[in-house]
Amino acid sequence: MSEQMQTPGFDHQRLLDMVGQFEAELQKLPAGSTEADQLREDIARLRQHLSAPQPHAGQVGDTWQSLRRAADSLENQVLKDSPYITEMGRIIGLL
Repeated sequence: MSEQMQTPGFDHQRLLDMVGQFEAELQKLPAGSTEADQLREDIARLRQHLSAPQPHAGQVGDTWQSLRRAADSLENQVLKDSPYITEMGRIIGLL
């Protein structure tokens, strides 16, 4: 079973805020793109994991990796170079 997130310095609320901001950025993507749909699913799953009373680091990390792969496969450079992706990765890296 995955570890629960107990890491000092892990900014849970900041990460949730960034997920919300990134969701807003995703609204700019055209509907119907497989990669964009995957990205939307991954960010929704990440929010779900982070909203749990005691999120598990393994689940958050796995979802993050899937989200990152979907973002990297998009050709939209504005999204790929999003500061939200970089910052969320930094915070999740503290797990």
